Amino acid sequence: MTIEFSGRRHVVAAARVAFEARVNGQEIWCSVSLDALNDHFGNTGTSSHDLLSAFEGGRVQIEEAARRQLERNHGQSVELETNDFK
Repeated sequence: MTIEFSGRRHVVAAARVAFEARVNGQEIWCSVSLDALNDHFGNTGTSSHDLLSAFEGGRVQIEEAARRQLERNHGQSVELETNDFK
């Protein structure tokens, strides 16, 4: 399974940051929760700027967690929560 991250990301409803992965050439949207950004990546605000800054600061770890989930679920959309970062 080939997994790449495009760098496209944006804040979505419920204070999540969505980001795009390509799995075997297919676009798959993943997301990371506000709680995960707060608990593991130093986020302290709720603005789009705050959430995207925390995401960018933790991008490597977030993409690694998404990669693990994508490999487990055979390339289905992933919604990362605080429990995914231990």
